Amino acid sequence: MIRRMLPESIAVISLAASLAATVSAWAEDWPQWRGPRNDGISVEQGLPEGWSKTKHVAWRTPLPGRAGATPCVWGDRIFLTSNEGNDLVLLCASTRDGTILWKQKVCGGNKDARAGEGNSASPSPCTDGEHVWVFFGTGVLACYTVDGVEVWKTDVNDRFGRIDIQFGMTSTPVLDGDALYLQLIHGAMKLGDDTRTGKVIRLDKRTGKTVWEVDRATNAQFECKHSYASPFLYRHDGREFLVVHGADCITGHALADGRELWRFGGLNGPTDVNPKPHDQTFRFVASPACGPGVIIVPTCKGGPTIALTVTDDLAGDCTGNKAVVKWINPLCWPAAGCITARTTAG
Repeated sequence: MIRRMLPESIAVISLAASLAATVSAWAEDWPQWRGPRNDGISVEQGLPEGWSKTKHVAWRTPLPGRAGATPCVWGDRIFLTSNEGNDLVLLCASTRDGTILWKQKVCGGNKDARAGEGNSASPSPCTDGEHVWVFFGTGVLACYTVDGVEVWKTDVNDRFGRIDIQFGMTSTPVLDGDALYLQLIHGAMKLGDDTRTGKVIRLDKRTGKTVWEVDRATNAQFECKHSYASPFLYRHDGREFLVVHGADCITGHALADGRELWRFGGLNGPTDVNPKPHDQTFRFVASPACGPGVIIVPTCKGGPTIALTVTDDLAGDCTGNKAVVKWINPLCWPAAGCITARTTAG
C-alpha cells in the first residue's frame, strides 16, 4: 500500500527506549510487515504508548532518503529501505545504538509518486534471520544475506510482464517457510481496454525461481485495475490460503499451486454489496486483515468495509452469498435493500 512519507529530505529512524531495551534482550522478532503471525500483533509487554523526537527515544539515526516501508527486525538488526537520490538501497542498522552496519544499492530508478506522497521504496522488506528480501516499486526484487551479500536479483517486469500502474507497484511480498508470494495487479489505464495483467506468484525464496504463477482475471476497468494493497496469509483451524486484494474483488488462492479457491466481488457498485455508483477510479490501497475465522475487506472512496466469515461457504464465486458476510460497515444504506443488514453480531 502507499504510505505517507516523512516530509524531511533526510529521514530519521528512531526506537522508543523501552522497545530498544526489549529488542536488545532478544525479544520476539518482527520478520515482515505484519509480524511473525501475519496479523500485525506483537506479544511484547511494557511498550511506550507514544513518543516524539525526544520522548521515549533511545537513539536517532539519519537515513539517506525517504521510504514508506516498514522495517523488519531480527535479533539485534533492523533491515529497512530508502532512496538515496535516484538509487534504491537496503540498509541494516543496529537495534542497540542505531549504527548503520551496512548499506547496499539494490537498483536505480527511484520515482516520487504524486507530488511526493510516496516513492519507489514503499514495499517492506522481510527476513528469516539468514536472508533479507526486498522489493521496490520499480519491479526489482532481490535477496541478500543478513550481512549484505547479494544472493539473487530479478526484475518482475521481465518475467511477469511490464508493470503498468499509475503510482508505482507498492505491494509488499509475503514470506512463509520457503515461499515468497507476490501479487501484481495492474493494467492499462484506458477505457475500453480489456487487457488483463493481474498475476499471483510464488517464488522459491532461496533461488528466486518461479514455483507457480497464475493469472487473476477480473472485469475491472480503467484505474480499478490498479491495486496498491498487499497480500497476506490466512491460516487457522486447518484452513490456509493466500488472500489477494484488488481490481474490484478479493480472492483466496491455494498455497500449493495458486488456484483460486474463492472470490468475493461486487465491491465496486452499484451492487448488493455496494450501492454507490460504479467508479472507474475505485482502486484499492488499504490491505485486508484477518483474525480467526474472519477476513476484513476494506474498499475505498466511501465504499464499504466487509467482514467475511471463513467457513465451508467461502468457496468458488461467493459474490452476494449472504452466508459468508458477517457484517458490512456502514451496516445499511438508504434504498440499498440488500445484504447490508447485520447478518451476525458485528
